[in-house]
Amino acid sequence: MSDLLKSELVIAKILELLMDWGIQETQLEFKELGLSEEYAPHFFPCVEWLKDEGVIRTGKVFKYLEGGGSGIVSGPVLTSYGLAALGHKITVGENEEKLSEAVKEVSSGTKSYSNIGDLVGGILGGFTKSISS
Repeated sequence: MSDLLKSELVIAKILELLMDWGIQETQLEFKELGLSEEYAPHFFPCVEWLKDEGVIRTGKVFKYLEGGGSGIVSGPVLTSYGLAALGHKITVGENEEKLSEAVKEVSSGTKSYSNIGDLVGGILGGFTKSISS
């Protein structure tokens, strides 16, 4: 599996957990994603990417010296932007579905997108465009 597909799965797992948790005081650790250690190096970069894209908000991020996915993300929640984006329909190939459903399918392993932009990045760009017009 390519690093891009690993990142896609880590992002989907993070988003699925945050959708389930709603808005509350929580903390997130890599082990909660239920993935093998080969995905650990993608955990913190994916959290940072989601933050930078405005999809999630977090408190402090504590990375332990063990490296990989060792550490804690305090207070992760979906932003209003992230919640709205997850409710929008996306077109992937010839199919149209809610972004939240695509996230669940990737997280469960029933679907994989070859380009992370199809899953999140392209959607957020389109969502931003639709709000500004």
